[in-house]
Amino acid sequence: MDFQMNELPLPKEPHLKPFPFLSVQRGLIWLACVVVFLFAYQHASRGGGELLESLGPRLFIPLIVTVFLVLFAFFYWRIRRWAAAYNEGISFFGAGDYPEAIRRFEEAARRSTQGAQRAVSVAMMGQCQLALGDAARALEFFGSVERSRNLRGSVPVIHRWMPNMIATARFAQGDLTSARAWLEEGRKRNGGLPPMYALLPEVALLCREGNPAGAVAALDARAGEADALGGRDIRHLKLIRAFALDALDPATHAAAIDAALASLQPARPGDFEVLVARWPELRDFMERRGIARAV
Repeated sequence: MDFQMNELPLPKEPHLKPFPFLSVQRGLIWLACVVVFLFAYQHASRGGGELLESLGPRLFIPLIVTVFLVLFAFFYWRIRRWAAAYNEGISFFGAGDYPEAIRRFEEAARRSTQGAQRAVSVAMMGQCQLALGDAARALEFFGSVERSRNLRGSVPVIHRWMPNMIATARFAQGDLTSARAWLEEGRKRNGGLPPMYALLPEVALLCREGNPAGAVAALDARAGEADALGGRDIRHLKLIRAFALDALDPATHAAAIDAALASLQPARPGDFEVLVARWPELRDFMERRGIARAV
């Protein structure tokens, strides 16, 4: 999948790109730690020397301890700043305020102290952009996360569902071949674990490929996975169910179609843009059913 990963774009902003292994800031911090350690070791190995004579044995060890405590407090403060911004982003994301969530996650990315923190922050920015219907921008963020390779060991759950988010973005762009390839990558990463965020791109692809019966069967068989989703994603699935049932037999499934469409409310402006952007048949269906204003 490296070829597919290398095709993904990257954001232009340096603070949204993969966290560098070496940076000036990180280098200076580690240099300070090494200097303090060598300074302490040298004088301790010499029995204290002139430093002990000038400071006294009662002051030398507390001084070294204080330096290390200051460094520890600095790192702790930076982690707290990142966590505060990230948690604020999660709150706005859950409330459906995606623009504000993006601002908080971007601040978290700026405050990140290591690769995993930046990767999860940028991943959430991608989810927000996808929710707003901007698949191209979302792919930039997902490309940054994939290239960082920091989530496999530290946050494996995001590593597993990231291909499915990329598949959704590729689907929104109309690149069905790439979407299918990323779904396969998601299956490989999940192994025997339940899939996450895979149902939506799978059933959408089945419909686009002319298999509405397969889409309905997948929705019925994986109802638990659908119920685990919320808000915008569950509305997307209900819309696709209505579309697939209409494609099968609108007269036979009239009641089920009406129930699925009624359950789309409350819908926010732009809720369905990521689906209909390159799916004219779905847009026509929505207009025919009088729900185009929800887009």
